[in-house]
Amino acid sequence: MRLHVTPRRKSIIGLTSLIDVIFLLLLFFMLTSTFLRYSGFDLSVAAAGVDAPASETILLVHLNADGTISLNGEPVAAADLTVTITEFQARGIEHALLRPRGEVPVQLLVDTLEMLQSTELTSVSLAQ
Repeated sequence: MRLHVTPRRKSIIGLTSLIDVIFLLLLFFMLTSTFLRYSGFDLSVAAAGVDAPASETILLVHLNADGTISLNGEPVAAADLTVTITEFQARGIEHALLRPRGEVPVQLLVDTLEMLQSTELTSVSLAQ
């Protein structure tokens, strides 16, 4: 009794379908990603031996986790921040110290720092 075994053909993986899948994945990730322009700003560290400005010329800015802002203990709306800082500058305030309270989101912290740096304050510092 003879058994006849048919030789198996090697199957070749089709690259066409693989390229289609890769193209669809590439298209998916390109369309779902965000196309925001990320901007940076300079954040400098105080040098050793440099005298701190007088406490009368420092504006204390508290940023809460819910997004509320207070300047020297007085609550201020975020939209009125630059106008209020201009009023403080007229009184001789030259420096700002931003102090986040609680778990402030990083984006909110960065937005507030950018708003403070866009004013005519001499320096803006970040405290713990």
